[in-house]
Amino acid sequence: MEVRLNTTVESFNGNGRLRSVSVKDLKTGAVEEFTSGAVFIFIGLTPNTDFVKDFVDIDQWGFIKTGPTLETSLSSVFAAGDARGGSTKQVASAVGEGATAALMIRQYLESSRGYRGD
Repeated sequence: MEVRLNTTVESFNGNGRLRSVSVKDLKTGAVEEFTSGAVFIFIGLTPNTDFVKDFVDIDQWGFIKTGPTLETSLSSVFAAGDARGGSTKQVASAVGEGATAALMIRQYLESSRGYRGD
């Protein structure tokens, strides 16, 4: 495994199956092709949470703070997935957190407003 910084993918090459990946060095402009059977692309850890920073508590890295029920500091607002502080940054976990948040929202509505969801 090799970590490539300041690099962008130019193309995934193959016919129905990955054969290679062409990448461009953003500093030099050089393009290289790597033979590969699999690729993991890491795009960073900067969350896209600026739109909520004035409404809910955010940690020093910009992730949304939540409690055990995934509720934020603003009552009735829940967060799940990669934008949430403490998440594992994995798709499977984000899907699970989304389902949990939906259940927590339903529970919140049932307890605070008499909502029954029928």
